[in-house]
Amino acid sequence: MGRNVEPMADAADDLARWAAALEPRWREPVQRAIASRDRYRGIVAGLAEGPTKQRLTSLAPTMDLSVQKIADAVWRASNARSIADGFDVEAATSELKSARRDLAAIASAGGDTTALQARVDALAQRHRAINDALNLAEDSGGAFEEMNLRLETAVAHAASVALRAGQLPEGSGPVPELEAFVGELSALDAALAELG
Repeated sequence: MGRNVEPMADAADDLARWAAALEPRWREPVQRAIASRDRYRGIVAGLAEGPTKQRLTSLAPTMDLSVQKIADAVWRASNARSIADGFDVEAATSELKSARRDLAAIASAGGDTTALQARVDALAQRHRAINDALNLAEDSGGAFEEMNLRLETAVAHAASVALRAGQLPEGSGPVPELEAFVGELSALDAALAELG
């Protein structure tokens, strides 16, 4: 894997270029999020001036931030994988098992295990850290799928709002689809916060 570069937060074109340089596994969730954002922008651009367009326009920064957060999460996961790939997991596991066997043998013989116990503890911490990095990278695939589904659902709600825009009298109260759109973006933000 090539060197990872953190995505640029302020320019859509930079984010698209950054995503294009990723391996396919990491590229797909970012490009999918960018496509949702672009669909949203197209929906808003197609609306006639009025309260609906103003409201959806006011939510565009939230949409952009959601896309950026997905890209940031992908960046973290791809970096975790790059870091973990720098270690030989099988060798780390083998070394830990061997040290544990040696420790058990010395302990059963009644020998001093102080130094070997410190080594086993250090090897166990290294093994855990490598596996944590691998797990972050592996577990993120399902999370990215969920995030993109939420983003696509939000865009579908925005499309529904846009289709109904001309049918709603001004000041008619809450629009369920708009509330659902905002709710999906909030759920997406919560899912991203859980991913870390």
